Amino acid sequence: MSGNGARQCIVVGGGPAGMMLGLLLARAGIRVTVLEKHGDFLRDFRGDTVHPSTLEILRELGLFERFDNLKQHRVQELNIAFGDRLQPFADFRGLKPFDYLSVVPQ
Repeated sequence: MSGNGARQCIVVGGGPAGMMLGLLLARAGIRVTVLEKHGDFLRDFRGDTVHPSTLEILRELGLFERFDNLKQHRVQELNIAFGDRLQPFADFRGLKPFDYLSVVPQ
């Protein structure tokens, strides 16, 4: 705590978990600084798929509308190539409220 009684926190790492923690702490009135060594998110290990469960979390946080305005591709089913044929791997159709996986550059 600082001298004025305000709570403060430093989050090390600006990945998905660190950014979410920073957001939730800030919404709770805590002064937060998120430290990230990279200047962007353009790294191979960062996924660019956002799953239905994550879309629901974005909706609950009030962030879905902003996310939905990003350029993205919605995928309802995934297939895997085995030799010369495609095998169904995942089917999101029928899930509520989001029946798709979103592919969006991070």
